[in-house]
Amino acid sequence: MSRKNRPQKRNKPGNKKIILPKKKSEERAEHKQCYLIAKKIMRRLGLAPELVDVFTKKQKEIIMRVCYERPTIKAKEERTVPSLFIRNINSFTYDFMKTNYWGDPEHKITFMELATFGLSFLGNLSDFYRNNSFLPNSPQEEAAKKIFDKVEEEAVPGTAFSDVLHDMWFTTRCLSRVNYRMYGFEFDYYREPQSGGRFFTNRLRFLITALDSESKMFTYNEAEQKAYRMFKTASGYYEPESATISSKKLFPKAADDVALNIYILSNVLHHFKERLDALIPYHKNLLIQYSFTEGIELITFDNQILFTCRLEEVIIGYFTFFVKGGDVVINAFLPLTSPNTPEGKKLQEALSISIEEMVYLGMDKSSFFTQVDFEQIPKLKQAFLAADLWPAKMKFDKIIKDKDDEVLIEVNKTKSVKSFFESGRLEAPASK
Repeated sequence: MSRKNRPQKRNKPGNKKIILPKKKSEERAEHKQCYLIAKKIMRRLGLAPELVDVFTKKQKEIIMRVCYERPTIKAKEERTVPSLFIRNINSFTYDFMKTNYWGDPEHKITFMELATFGLSFLGNLSDFYRNNSFLPNSPQEEAAKKIFDKVEEEAVPGTAFSDVLHDMWFTTRCLSRVNYRMYGFEFDYYREPQSGGRFFTNRLRFLITALDSESKMFTYNEAEQKAYRMFKTASGYYEPESATISSKKLFPKAADDVALNIYILSNVLHHFKERLDALIPYHKNLLIQYSFTEGIELITFDNQILFTCRLEEVIIGYFTFFVKGGDVVINAFLPLTSPNTPEGKKLQEALSISIEEMVYLGMDKSSFFTQVDFEQIPKLKQAFLAADLWPAKMKFDKIIKDKDDEVLIEVNKTKSVKSFFESGRLEAPASK
C-alpha cells in the first residue's frame, strides 16, 4: 500500500508484447501443481479424482500445461483511476482470491488456483476434446466427455467467479464518491503469444472504469440546491446505466409507469456521513450507492414513503424524497432514532424524550450506539429493545470492534447519558 509508484515499462506503439518461454524446472513444478488442482476439480464436480489418470503421459503434458497467468487489474483508460486505488484493488482482490474458495471450502480450490491452474486444465482439455484429438470411443475421450458434461452442468467457468466479481463490486464502490467520481469494472480474458507464437498465455482481466459525477440544480426550501445523479457503474459483464426507479412503486395508482432518474442533494451526502459517524468513509461510500441501485427498498410510514438504508441485513436509517418532473430527488437522511421513522417513534414514546434532548445526547448519530454502555442504563436498553433498535446496535458493534475484538466504550459519555436518565434533566457532558 505504501510502496512508491514505480515507472512502468511501455511497449512502443504497434509492438506486441511477447511472453518468453518458461524454464523446464518451472514447467515441471507448474505441471505437478496443475495435476493436483485437476484432481481437486474432479472432487468439486462429483467425479473420481483418478479420472485424470486415464489420460496418457503425452496427453497430460499438453492438458496440464499452465497457460493461464495470475489475473491482471488495471485502469481501462490511462489517468482515470489513481495509481494508489489500482494498487489497493490489486491487493484486496488477490488477497480475496487466495483466501476464498470456489464452491465448498472442503475441496480447497482457491479462486486464484482456479484462475490459473484450474482454467489451464479445463481450457487445454476443452481444446483437445473439441478438436477431436482423442481416439473415438477411447477411455480418454469418455473421460473428457464425463468432465465436460459436469462442467456445463456446473456452469464453469461462466459463473465460477461470481464471488470474486461481487468482491470487486464491493471494492470499487467503496472507493467511489457520488459527488466526485464513481468506479466500476469490466471483466474478460485476453491472450498473449509466447515466444515463437506456438502457444498463448491467457489471463483473466479486470478493467477499472471511471465515471465522473453529473449534477443538476433543484429548488428546495425556496433555494437552488445542487444534486448529484446516481449511477449503476460498470459491473463485470454489465454496462453502466443511470439509477432509476419505477414511478409505479412511488405512485401505485398512476396511469403510466415510467423510469424516474434518482438524484441526491449535496447536503444530504454531508448529513449522511455526519449521522453515520461510526462507519469508515469506505463503508459510507458503499451504502449511499447501494441504497439507490441494487439495494432499493421502500417502506410506508405515517403515509410517507421512505427509502431504506441497510447495513447488510439491518436497517440503519431512511431517506425522504420529492419528485420533480422525471426525477426523484433525495432530500434528507433520517437516522434510525428520528421520530419520523418506525423505530424512532417507538423510542421517543418509550423514553418520553424530546427531539432536542435526543440530539443533545447524540442519539441521532451512530456513535451513540457503540460508545454508550447500555448495561449501565437499563431503561435505555429496554427502550432500544422495545423500539427494534437493538439489531442496529449489535450490527454497529460488530463493524466497529477494535483490534482486541472489543467495542470501545466512552466512559464520560456513558456517565453523562446515565445521569440524564436518572435525573430527567440535561446537564453539560462530563469533560474528558
